[in-house]
Amino acid sequence: MDFISTVADLIILNLLFVICSIPIVTFGAAYSAKYYVAMKKIRGEETGTVGPFFKAFKRNFKQSTIAWAVMLVAYALIGLDWQWILYTGWGETPTIYKVGVIVFTVIAILMTIAIFPTIARYEMKIPEYFKAAFILVIIKFIPLILILAFFLGSVVACLWYAQWFPLIYVFCSTSLTYFICLVMIKQFDKLEKNQAEKLKALQDSVQYDPETDAAGNISLAAGKKDIKELEKGLDTPDAEEDKSGNKVTRFFRTEKKKLASLSFKQKAVYLAQYYLPGTVLVILLIGAIVWYSMDIYRDKMRVLGGGMVNCHVTDEGRDYATKGFLEWGGYKKNRTAAVLDAEDLNFTSDSEYDANYLEVAFRASILTGTYDYLILREDAVYNYSTPDYFQDMNDLVNMENFSEDDFYYYVATDEEKARASQGISFRDIFNGGEEEEEDAPVPLGLKLTDEIERKLGLDEEYTYYIAFAYSTSSNGNDDCVKFIEYLFGKC
Repeated sequence: MDFISTVADLIILNLLFVICSIPIVTFGAAYSAKYYVAMKKIRGEETGTVGPFFKAFKRNFKQSTIAWAVMLVAYALIGLDWQWILYTGWGETPTIYKVGVIVFTVIAILMTIAIFPTIARYEMKIPEYFKAAFILVIIKFIPLILILAFFLGSVVACLWYAQWFPLIYVFCSTSLTYFICLVMIKQFDKLEKNQAEKLKALQDSVQYDPETDAAGNISLAAGKKDIKELEKGLDTPDAEEDKSGNKVTRFFRTEKKKLASLSFKQKAVYLAQYYLPGTVLVILLIGAIVWYSMDIYRDKMRVLGGGMVNCHVTDEGRDYATKGFLEWGGYKKNRTAAVLDAEDLNFTSDSEYDANYLEVAFRASILTGTYDYLILREDAVYNYSTPDYFQDMNDLVNMENFSEDDFYYYVATDEEKARASQGISFRDIFNGGEEEEEDAPVPLGLKLTDEIERKLGLDEEYTYYIAFAYSTSSNGNDDCVKFIEYLFGKC
């Protein structure tokens, strides 16, 4: 229960931190307040969460905000350096400059990790905080680098598995807080122990003058382990009885005795402080497991998921593309398929997607596997049909069964060629790094016939194409090939 209660408190602290960091300016104060309470929780020195957080937020606001302002200036300069590198080109930038920017970026991040827990623990001047944090980064470089790697991994996981963001964020942020606290507490305790030994040696010396030799405020409060050791040493008449049974029965027996000696109000306070956070956490954890298990099950049961751009199908057409296909393909009854409308996003061929956040999100959903295929109206084909999003139809169909007029061919522009030469695309990943014939048109879309348009209920005034995203399923492209054969009667 102590462990569950601590985890629940750390989750609450991270939520408070996020809320209080929204104005950006208050990030430093919220960060130091979070670690002030978190370190006390792990030490066993604090029982509250919300109240101590806001007290620490208020007390450390000035020092934390000044430190955060300095760090923001450093991040702004680092950001300009990275912008210059990207503008110049990674290959064109001198190696010593790139190494220098990477080193300063890492140091800045590690300084951010170290300085705010230091502010939460000690009273010093601002320059001394930076000096102490820098020394801490040097001493604890390896643990902090591992923490940084875990942080970067959690960011990648949140972006790659966006639908699981809440669970990933809660797990990673709580784990990061816990690990950072362990590193800081170990170092702070070592420092305070050395200070205490120096103070004792100074006091024992004949030259000690309490008027001139100030020791400072050193907190050596007993932790939970010390308290438990004291409890073990108590001689109670029930000691023999407590040894019977297993740990679970002894736990319930002990708690029952505790509650029996308390008044109703005391019981309510005890249960609220000791059991409520853990109970809420367990309920949320069970709910998250059920939720994500259902999500995984639905994703596993899905055969194909499609989307439409600038078009929509009728209910009969939707049944034709889902239920009809599953029955024709001989899939089991628990397998599913879906056709989602993207028409509400109002995508057009001349839209500037950089200024349209909905469209940016839509493009990201293509890359992350939300859609196995897209049906695109002709005016939207040019905007979305690129080899970074969709597969070469050569890999899906026998080109001899179709004419050249049945395909939409993609030809890279000079700007796209220059951009592709500086990075790795999804096409490179799925092709295993094999180079394709330069300037060769790539068939990415297959034109729907009039008969297919009627079956789907599409407006026959326009021309439509179907394009297939890169497959990440265990079946590979088998289901996509089946769907093409179902629609066209050939593949």
